Amino acid sequence: MKAIVITGVGGPEVLELCEVSTPEPRGDQLRVRVRACGLNRADLLQTSGLYPAPAGVPSDIPGLEYAGEVDALGPDVTGPLKVGDRVFGIVAGGAQAEYLVTHERMAVPIPADLDFVAAAAVPEVFLTAHDALITQGRLGPGEPVLIQAVGSGVGTAAAQVAHAMGCTVFGTSRTADKLERARS
Repeated sequence: MKAIVITGVGGPEVLELCEVSTPEPRGDQLRVRVRACGLNRADLLQTSGLYPAPAGVPSDIPGLEYAGEVDALGPDVTGPLKVGDRVFGIVAGGAQAEYLVTHERMAVPIPADLDFVAAAAVPEVFLTAHDALITQGRLGPGEPVLIQAVGSGVGTAAAQVAHAMGCTVFGTSRTADKLERARS
């Protein structure tokens, strides 16, 4: 398979499209044929040598979020997902490749109204925003909420989640243009 491979420490010049081994699903893993992937700050930091990949994931293939189709199932997969299903999710690394493996519980069916590109943009920012606001912060419908760095990726997602809940959203940013963008 082809993958974006980090060949050294630096900027975009250290990224190369290379041929690498296709991963095989084991245990309760799925193999996903990646159709789209996100680009996050962690990917840029990894290329710069400032974000080591967690143990057990490819240290030379960046990528934390993906969307694609289930391509193969490990022998212990018991969930409802099957080959051909459209899924998206977060992985600890390796999403900037044609295929990745992930545990079945970490893949979510893509809603019918989302294409692969839109689905790949959801996991990192929207799940982080949801966790911060609702799971950890226990934000309820209609409550006021202050979102720091509202112009960032997670901040923008948090504003959208809170707005969808009917909350009054207040935001901070270092620049006026980011505040204006958040208002729109």
